[in-house]
Amino acid sequence: MKKRMTAIMMFGVSGAACAQASISLYGIMDAGITYTNNVVNGQAHGSNWQFVSGSSQGDRWGMRGTEDLGAQQHVDFVLENGYQLSNGALGQGGLEFGRQAYVGLSGPWGALTLGRQYDFVGDQMPAYAVASNTPAGLLAWSLPAYAAGGYALDNRVWGDQVDNAVKYVTPTLAGFSAGAMFGFGNTPGSVARGSTSSLIVNYANGPFGASVAYYGQHDVSGGGNLQEWAAGAAYNLGAARLFGLVTDVRLSDGDRPRATTFEGGLSYNVTPAVALGGGAQYQKRNNGMGSANQFSLTADYSLSKRTDVYAVAALAHDHAFGAQVQAALGGPSSSNTQAGLRVGMRHRF
Repeated sequence: MKKRMTAIMMFGVSGAACAQASISLYGIMDAGITYTNNVVNGQAHGSNWQFVSGSSQGDRWGMRGTEDLGAQQHVDFVLENGYQLSNGALGQGGLEFGRQAYVGLSGPWGALTLGRQYDFVGDQMPAYAVASNTPAGLLAWSLPAYAAGGYALDNRVWGDQVDNAVKYVTPTLAGFSAGAMFGFGNTPGSVARGSTSSLIVNYANGPFGASVAYYGQHDVSGGGNLQEWAAGAAYNLGAARLFGLVTDVRLSDGDRPRATTFEGGLSYNVTPAVALGGGAQYQKRNNGMGSANQFSLTADYSLSKRTDVYAVAALAHDHAFGAQVQAALGGPSSSNTQAGLRVGMRHRF
């Protein structure tokens, strides 16, 4: 009886504590059929029809909570899991909360968060990218991510998490805000080894917004250090949104490879339920690795505030490598061109 009463009392205390906080569940489910031509897979090549989930946006579910401490101070946390709707597998290498897992404090002085979280390039620069201003997703992330026939020069705008990160964002003043982040490498004898750093400055004034961000990483897997600069801007003009982004990624090792990617696009709400979009991307590289370009067109129809169906068409041309029009889940082309088509459905909760 005593043990039972203790358990009931503990449950009551826990319930009272939880009642002081606000916790919400959220998520995204995205599924559809993707077609790409000229795909090389081992000894075979040809057209490829795939059921692909998490293409427009990565499949996820998460918990977001806040506790009011008074005097406009809050405790905030996010636990976010990535998964594949197609087979139920965990994303991010099987991590339980691989997309985000952090806790922090916020108030009139800004916000401080600690844990696994996005650097500022992956956190805020998608606001200026073709892939996230339209439902193109992976079909528009491929060129900047698959630079020079591999992911060593990935521009990270599609989102890459940093472990052991401490991140601070200032309040907005006269339209300006800024942030700084440091990811500890947790290496004995050296603070710098394996560490990451990121900075950002944002400006927003009515329909106009712009950002400049920096990301640096010591001792990347390919060798040397990585540095990236990114700058983007967007302008909302009635039912239309104009956006553009430039990123520059370079490695300090070997022949110091470098890729600079330019992109711009437009999205337009024909009606409250129908949106059309499109964009173009161009990438140049050093060391004689040629250049590449890609074009994307999209159509999106909202069935409700949370559910939409969409279509994407993309065409890529790489002057030095087999083109790859679909990031992560795609395959390189047997030639320097590749086309992709996708029809999908997305639900947010």
